[in-house]
Amino acid sequence: MYPIIIAIHGRGNKLPTTTLSQQWQQALKHGLQRYNQSQLHPQIDFKMAYYADHYYQQPLVLSANPTTVTPQIHAIKHLSVSNPPHHNNLLTTSTSHWTANVAEWIEDKLSMFSFISKPFLKSLLPDIHHYFHDSSYQKAVEQPLIKLLNQYKHRPIILLSHSMGTVIAYNVLHQLSRQTTPPQICTWFTFGSPLGLTSVKGFLPQITQQPSVKKLAPPDCVTEQWINVSDKRDIVCIDHDLSDDYLANRHQIKPQDCYVTNEYPGNAHKSYGYLWSHVIAKYGIPKVTI
Repeated sequence: MYPIIIAIHGRGNKLPTTTLSQQWQQALKHGLQRYNQSQLHPQIDFKMAYYADHYYQQPLVLSANPTTVTPQIHAIKHLSVSNPPHHNNLLTTSTSHWTANVAEWIEDKLSMFSFISKPFLKSLLPDIHHYFHDSSYQKAVEQPLIKLLNQYKHRPIILLSHSMGTVIAYNVLHQLSRQTTPPQICTWFTFGSPLGLTSVKGFLPQITQQPSVKKLAPPDCVTEQWINVSDKRDIVCIDHDLSDDYLANRHQIKPQDCYVTNEYPGNAHKSYGYLWSHVIAKYGIPKVTI
């Protein structure tokens, strides 16, 4: 049986769901062709868990009619937002390795609910802060992924998740792992994930019904591998090493940390740059390509 690729995007407003899905597939195919000279099998479906429309009145629009997302995406025009929290631009391109290392050391030293770590999350990643503090919003943005995973749980699933989407996916996968017949995630890719941040991990036990923040584990429905991909310049994943933050699940699966250079121009956090890196070709090829 051929696997299905299910993807969930990251924070902020996005292009329309069809366009975004097409461009993720283009970036994915570019990486496969670049590193393995391979192509996606025509019987492998690609589905996008799109949740930006739960928050924004209108999607982003392209300033030109692009035919490809590689090697760079066309400029986009920002449209209006419906009742947003205050969003800060992600500081991905101007952060040096030295700054990132200092920030990681500071973040590691913070207690789970210190007076610093909560404002740190609210300032750096307001979308995720909103997700943890608004239960109605949390349920709304989880539903597209829940629906797709349940719809295709009879097939092996390769899950691609980026940024805030990795946090949503982590929580959703724990929920679905408790089902009588959970979906089977053969490979889970997390790109630019904040799941290592102390200020994020502190909220996970309550949401996922795990006993302790010191005993966080991958969801049990992840059955073969969890590949965590990061660029050292990406401040969203200041803690790039998830392998020492999460215990093994019942299948003995732990995060495998993989460091790449995100080659998207001017943004080390961009999803496209992660998708066309070598990691899909290296870790996903046995199940993904012809």
